[in-house]
Amino acid sequence: MNRKILPAVIFFAAAVFSLNAAGKQIVENKNGSITFVTVDSDGKAVEFNKKYDGFQDVTIVHGDRVSKRNPVNIDLSDYGNRTLIMEFSCEMKVVDVTGADNEIIWMINDFANNFPVLAQQTVKSGEWTKFSGSLTIPLTENKTLYISSSALETENLTFYIKNFRLNLSGDGFGDDIPAESWTAASPLKDAYKDYFDYFGLAVTGQELMNASVRKGIARHASSITMGNEFKPDFVFNWQKPTAFVDFVAEDGKTYRMPKSLPVFTTVDECLRLARDNGLKMRGHVLVWHSQTPDMFFMENYKSGKKAVLTDRATMTARQEWYIKTMLEHVAEWEKKNNNGEHIITVWDVVNEAISDNAMESRWLREDSNWFKIFGDESFIINAFRYANKYAPKDVQLAYNDYGIYSGESRKVKAALRLIQEIQECEDARIDVIGLQSHVQINNPPVTGPDSFETAVHAFLETGLDIQITELDIANGSSSYSPVICKSVYKDYFRMFIRNRKTAEKNGISGVTIWGLRDSDTWLNSQKEYRGTKQYPLLFEDDYKCKPAFYGVLEAASDEY
Repeated sequence: MNRKILPAVIFFAAAVFSLNAAGKQIVENKNGSITFVTVDSDGKAVEFNKKYDGFQDVTIVHGDRVSKRNPVNIDLSDYGNRTLIMEFSCEMKVVDVTGADNEIIWMINDFANNFPVLAQQTVKSGEWTKFSGSLTIPLTENKTLYISSSALETENLTFYIKNFRLNLSGDGFGDDIPAESWTAASPLKDAYKDYFDYFGLAVTGQELMNASVRKGIARHASSITMGNEFKPDFVFNWQKPTAFVDFVAEDGKTYRMPKSLPVFTTVDECLRLARDNGLKMRGHVLVWHSQTPDMFFMENYKSGKKAVLTDRATMTARQEWYIKTMLEHVAEWEKKNNNGEHIITVWDVVNEAISDNAMESRWLREDSNWFKIFGDESFIINAFRYANKYAPKDVQLAYNDYGIYSGESRKVKAALRLIQEIQECEDARIDVIGLQSHVQINNPPVTGPDSFETAVHAFLETGLDIQITELDIANGSSSYSPVICKSVYKDYFRMFIRNRKTAEKNGISGVTIWGLRDSDTWLNSQKEYRGTKQYPLLFEDDYKCKPAFYGVLEAASDEY
C-alpha cells in the first residue's frame, strides 16, 4: 500500500529553514511536507521583511519595477511530475494609484490542467484581504504559481503581502516516515467532538467482538453502526415461525405474530460491547426492502413459489408489531443494563424507499415487497408513526438513503417530498435525514452548483438535521491515488464542518465512515467496480492510518 503522504500538521517549532536555488525560503516540516514562506524575489521589485501598517515581515512588491510579466511568481519546477496537495493562504493589500478595484487571481501556468486557479477574489484598493485555497493536482514540469496579470495595470499597483504560506504535500513527500498504527494515532472522535454529536464507524459483529480491533474502534469512534446485525434478516435469524402469539394492532383487530422471533442474542451482545467500550450506536434498520425475510410479507408467513403477499391491513399490523418489539426490547435492555441511558441514540426507521429514477408520479422503489403490498408511501408514513409511538422521545428518527446528494436530482426532490409528507402527518416524527454518501473521488462535486453541498442546503431547509451515515470515497474507474483520496476526504469534511449543527441552527450532526479497512469494503463486490480495486476507507489492511485518515484529521484543525 502506498504510504507516501502522512499527517500534514505543521510543526514549525521543529522545522528546518532553507533557501533553494531561486532564493525562496522554505520550511521543511516533520511530516515531510514543505512550506514556502516567501514569494520569489525579482531584483529591486520585491522588498522582504518590512514593517508596514503596524505589521512585521511584510513583503512589498512594486508593480512599476517588476521585470516579469506577472508581478508575483513562485517557482514550482522542483516539484513537477508529481501529484501534489497544495494549501495556500496569505493576506494582501493592493494599492492602485487610480483607486480602482482589482481582481487578483493566484493560478498555475499548467495548460495540461486547464490553468488551475488556487485563489481568486476582487480587492478594494488599500484594504487588507485574506486569500486561501486548496488544490490537488498532478503537476507537470516547470510550472509556476503566480498572480495573473491579464487584467491588471501592473505599473499602477503596489502589492503588500503578509503571512504568506504555500504548503506542498503528496507524492514523494514524507516517504521515510512510517505510517502510524490506528491505536497510536490522534483519535478522530476527539478531533471532531466540538463539531458533531458523534464521529462514527460502521463495523461488523466479527470486528466488534475482536478485542484488539475493538480497541481501535473505541479510540476513534464515539458511535458505531452495525453493518448487518440489526437488520430484519439477522434479527429473525433466518428462521420461519412455528408458534404464534396474538397481537392487537392499531386498528383494534387481532393478528398472529411469531412467538419465538425476533431473536435478540446478537443484538444484546452488540449493545453490551458498545456499552463496555463507551460507544453509542445508530440503529440500522427497521424498515427496508432488502435483508428482510420474504416470509414476513406472505400470507401465513409461507415461503417458496406458492407463497402470496399478504393484505395491507395484515402487513400494517406486522410493521407495527416489529417496530414496537425492536424499540421496546432495546429500551428495556438499556433500562436494565445501562441505567436507562441510551446506547442507540438514533434509528434508521426507513431505508432506501425512493426510486433511483424518481419521477413526479412514480417516485418510490417498486421492486420492494413493501411497495407491492401498499402501492404508495403509506407504509413509510406509518413507520414513522409507529417509531414515534414506541421510541423514547429523545431518540432521533431518521430516513436514510443513497444517491440523494446531487442538489438538482429527481431523487433529492422525491426525498424532500417524502420528508414533507412525514412532517405533515400529525402523529409521525422525523428528526434526521441520513445521507449515505457512497461517493467517488470525482462525483459528485463537493461544492459549487449542483453539488453535494447543494443537496445539504436543500435538506437543511426542511428544518431537519443531517447525518452522513455511510461515507466511503471510491476511486471508481480511476487508479487509486492516495494523494487524491486524502484531498477529497479533506474537502468533504471541510464542507461537513461548514454546514454543521450549532446551538443557533440545524445542520450536520454526525458522520459515520462505512467500514474500517479497504480489504473489507463492500464496494469491491459491486458490479460497477469490477476490474478496478477500490480503496475508499481510512485504514490499511494492518490497521495503519492511510493518507485519507490524515485528510480527515487535518480538516478538523482548520480555522472556521
